[in-house]
Amino acid sequence: MKTNHLIALALSSAFVYACNPKQTPSSQNDTTEIAKDTLDRALATNPNTSDFATKAAIGGMMEVESGAKMIKFTENPDIQTLATMMVKDHGVANTELKGIAKKEKLSLPQTLPEDKLQVLNKLATLKEEDANRYYAELMVKEHQEAVALFTAASANETNPSLKAFAAKHLPTLKAHSLHAATVNKIMQSIKKDKGDMPLKTSKDNEQ
Repeated sequence: MKTNHLIALALSSAFVYACNPKQTPSSQNDTTEIAKDTLDRALATNPNTSDFATKAAIGGMMEVESGAKMIKFTENPDIQTLATMMVKDHGVANTELKGIAKKEKLSLPQTLPEDKLQVLNKLATLKEEDANRYYAELMVKEHQEAVALFTAASANETNPSLKAFAAKHLPTLKAHSLHAATVNKIMQSIKKDKGDMPLKTSKDNEQ
C-alpha cells in the first residue's frame, strides 16, 4: 500500500507540473527529478510492479490520447487514418493489459508522466499543418521505442502472461511503425510556406 502511494505521488507531481507552465526552468527540473526519483523508488520496492507493463501502459495511453486529439483536430486523411488506427489498436491492447494486470495483481499507472503530458500540451498549441507533422514524427519515435520494448519483453520477460502479451502485439506495433514512417514522409514532403524548422518532441529538447 505504501508503494502505491509513492507511485500516485510521482504521477501527481508530474500532473501538477503540466498544469503550471509558469514554473522557472530550475523549478521544472526539480519537479521532474522529484517525480522520477519517487516513481523509480516505487518501482524498485514494489514486487507487484512490472517495468515492461508500466512502460507498455504509458505507451498505450499516449497513443490513444494523442490519436484522439488528432482525430478531432485535423482534416488530413493520412493523419486521420493513422490516428484512428492508433486509438483502435492501442485501445484493444490497453484493455487486454489491464486484464492481465488485474489477474496478476500488478500495479499500472493511471495517468501519463510529465514528459508525455508536455508533448500532448505542445500538440494542442500547434496549427493544423504543424500538428500533423509533429504528430507523424511523434508516432515514428513512439513506435520505435515500443517495438524495442516489446521485442525485448517477448524474449526476456519473466512473467508468462506479459511475455505472451508482448509477443502477440509485436507484429501490430511493427506494422504501426512502418505506417507511421510512411505518413511522416508524406507530411514532411508538404511544402512549408513559412520555411518552418523541423519540429522537435520533448526528448529532442532534452538532448
